Amino acid sequence: MKDHYGNAQGKGAANAMHQQKMNESTHESNNEFIKRTQMQQEKFAGKNPDLKQESLMMSSYMCNNGEHASELGRKVTAGLDKVAFPVK
Repeated sequence: MKDHYGNAQGKGAANAMHQQKMNESTHESNNEFIKRTQMQQEKFAGKNPDLKQESLMMSSYMCNNGEHASELGRKVTAGLDKVAFPVK
């Protein structure tokens, strides 16, 4: 009697080979998606943070007053349609 997973005969072999092809196809599509996403995100890597020089010091005070977040919000929502997406 032959093994169901390795060298099975008939329907067992067909099912095992079909399952293996499906698994390989799923793995390849997931790997392709990951590689594509990594290539898209690669342009953002290695950039220094956009912070004030005083905030990078170890003994700095808490200088986050919301101004930096407001500037970032304006920069991110600059191209949006203000009627369709009412963002402050």
